This record gives sequence, structure tokens and C-alpha cells, in this order.
Amino acid sequence: MKITVDPKLKQLGISLACTVIEFTNQDYQAAIWQELLNPLIEKIEVEDTLEMIKDDPRIVATKKAYRTLGKDPARFRPSSDSLWRRVVQQKGLYQINDLVDLNNYFSLNWKLPFGSYDLSKVDEPIQLTVGKAGERYSGIGNKSVNIENLVVLEDSAGPFGSPTSDATRGMIGEETTHALIVGYQFADDTGVDQATVKKVLEAYLQDCRVVAQAII
Repeated sequence: MKITVDPKLKQLGISLACTVIEFTNQDYQAAIWQELLNPLIEKIEVEDTLEMIKDDPRIVATKKAYRTLGKDPARFRPSSDSLWRRVVQQKGLYQINDLVDLNNYFSLNWKLPFGSYDLSKVDEPIQLTVGKAGERYSGIGNKSVNIENLVVLEDSAGPFGSPTSDATRGMIGEETTHALIVGYQFADDTGVDQATVKKVLEAYLQDCRVVAQAII
């Protein structure tokens, strides 16, 4: 796993919870929804509020880092903020495929941005850095994403992921068999439990083998 974090971001307390897996992806698995996502969604709909999201220390830390880097988190919401708001507003979640569905579960569970990337489409070494002036990429959903001053993952071909919106280049499909899962952490006390990530992946993804895990 050849992944590094720009020292500038390290100084802000930003880190990555990384997991590399080999697996067989599927279009839909009922157990992921029945046992993980639906119970969590129902709990959030009953217990959480928009005010709670605004004041949550993990959301606050994420948005503080955005502002420090010069990115307005009100215009470029972290995906964890957007996902949590969607569930609180009872708009439900889109069902995509097994790994993307679990990616959303991890984000809702830890209230942190998560991204999953097809390692046949991106190359190591990978670095977490800051988007350059005027830089953009083609985002999932057919939109051009302004990544200037945004935290981004990049390889030799350029940026492909961020805690706000990922590029189409590394997106997970049903054909994906080798993937990198990243939890974007913006404060030392809001960490992802890697043992739980491993347990969930191995329990719910077909033929899943966790190749490596690290906090970077």
C-alpha cells in the first residue's frame, strides 16, 4: 500500500484510514440493507436532526479543515455531511452495488467522508494532497467538480478522489475486484475502527480478502 499524506495536511491533523481488498462485487445484497443500512437509517431518521449534524464534532472538524485550506464547506459539502442530511430529511439512499452501499454505511456509521476506488483504474503511489489552482475533474453524476484548494487523492495521472465528490475515473463497478477504501479523518479523536471495517467487509462482500489496512 503506497499511500502518503502531504505534510501540510498532516499538520492540520488530517489522516487516512485505508483498507485494500480483493473481492467479488455484486449488484445487490439484501443482507447489507436488512442488517446494516436500514436499521441505521431508521435510527438516524428518528433520533437525529439538522442541528445535530451542524454541531457534531466530526463535521465541525472536517469543515474547519476545508476553511483552513480555502474551500467553502457550505458550497462544497463533505460527503458525510451531505449523506447524513439526506437521511435526516428522509430522502433515503440510492442502492448502487455492494461495495458502494457498504461505503455509505461506513460514512453514516462514523460520520466521516469515505471513498472507495477501483485499483485497476488508479495507480500507486497515491498521495493525499491539495487541489491546484483551476483544477477540476469529471465527477460521478456527470458533473465537473472544482477541486481547487480541496483535499484530493491523486496518482500519476492526477486527482481522482476527494471527501466531497469522487471522479468517474476510479469509480467502483460490478466488475471491480481490487479496491481501496478510504476513511478521511480530520481529527485525532474521530478515528475509524479498522477492525470493524475488516469484519464488515469480510462478512458482507463475496469472496472478500482484506489485503492490507493502515492509518496513514
